[in-house]
Amino acid sequence: MFDVSSMNLKCATCSKEIKELPFQPADASRPVYCSDCNRKRQQDRGGYRGGSGGRGYGRR
Repeated sequence: MFDVSSMNLKCATCSKEIKELPFQPADASRPVYCSDCNRKRQQDRGGYRGGSGGRGYGRR
């Protein structure tokens, strides 16, 4: 987790102060979400869809 408390970030949905993120934000002008709102957004969108879909990446 990255300490972002010095950046004074607030959740774009609920305005809760964000002190830690699982990534280092490259651009403070982009929206960030607290863990609760991010979880709700993922559920609303159908969950996480990243990755290789179970296929072996780079295999032939």
